[in-house]
Amino acid sequence: MIFSIIVPVCNAETFLEDSVMSAVSQKLPGSFEGDGESDFFEIILLENGSKDSSPEICDRLAKENRNVHALHMGRIGLYAARQQGIRRAKGDYILSLDADDRLGGDALLKLHAALDKCKNDTGHDAPDLIIFDAAAMGGDKKPLFDRPFDAGKIYRGDEKKVFFDKFCTDDSLNSMWTKCIKRSIADLGKTDLFLGYGEDLYQTAAYLDRAGSVMYLDEVLYEYRVDAASMSTTYSEVYLDNQKIAWEGLDEVAARWEGKSYDETISRRKSLTCTIAMTRLIYSDMSMLQKRHKLKKLLSDPFYVEYSAYPLPDWAPEEAAFVKKLQMKKSSRLALLESAFTRGVKNRIKGMVKHGI
Repeated sequence: MIFSIIVPVCNAETFLEDSVMSAVSQKLPGSFEGDGESDFFEIILLENGSKDSSPEICDRLAKENRNVHALHMGRIGLYAARQQGIRRAKGDYILSLDADDRLGGDALLKLHAALDKCKNDTGHDAPDLIIFDAAAMGGDKKPLFDRPFDAGKIYRGDEKKVFFDKFCTDDSLNSMWTKCIKRSIADLGKTDLFLGYGEDLYQTAAYLDRAGSVMYLDEVLYEYRVDAASMSTTYSEVYLDNQKIAWEGLDEVAARWEGKSYDETISRRKSLTCTIAMTRLIYSDMSMLQKRHKLKKLLSDPFYVEYSAYPLPDWAPEEAAFVKKLQMKKSSRLALLESAFTRGVKNRIKGMVKHGI
């Protein structure tokens, strides 16, 4: 089998079937046409403690499609779900698909062609890691990021530094769903590690470190669903706790790559993590009393204290840049609470207008 597509599922009933069918309906190479889809690829659904109808949808899709498998894991988190899927995978290469997104219709066909071309043209083994592009669903298929890599080139040895540089500087390489990973490097273990946030950063750091060769495929093979919700809709203390684990993983491998040369850029990315945590808190739907209590705790967190002092990356979102200014005020606690109160009032007024009150 060539490909295994891992789909973590948690409360995804709205778009789950559309997502899975984008994988089921993949175009096949000529040698696999007919009844060969189950030999060419499989889809593993990792149902992860859903409270909606997702478990039933997973079971039905597995019953209706012979190359779809549904596993019910309980609430284990996104990282463990992916890793459990990888451990059960039979494909030579692993892809990730989020349960509200779509795989491009010819994604596997193009990946298969790229792998064959590598073997035929270079005489070397196919790359350990292929990075490709994604675009917003329903848009003009413009790639989400500009990539500074040579299309079709296989990077080895010191040439891989261009990927390390990019990964430590911004978040354009974070996502798990723009990667095709050789199964021999995909199993990271630690399946008892609960990571719901930052798991893509944690895993990508490990894969770039493990990969002996990396190829960039200049093709949009993935369609992501644009979430209209702001990052300021919910808050959980787990967010920052999970991110700390993810950053520890990157710190460990970055030190092997280039010693301390990435410290400044990584610290600025950690500063953005702190600002996102703050944004989620002050603009959440919690009461002001809850916000005051949790704000005090966040402001005293050692990770927050250390890294919130760094400037944000130049590419930080506009909302984060606004909150950062509040964080840096002399009376930051008061400024943050005032902004939280003002946003809350505006949201209540919008709600009243919407419902004709």
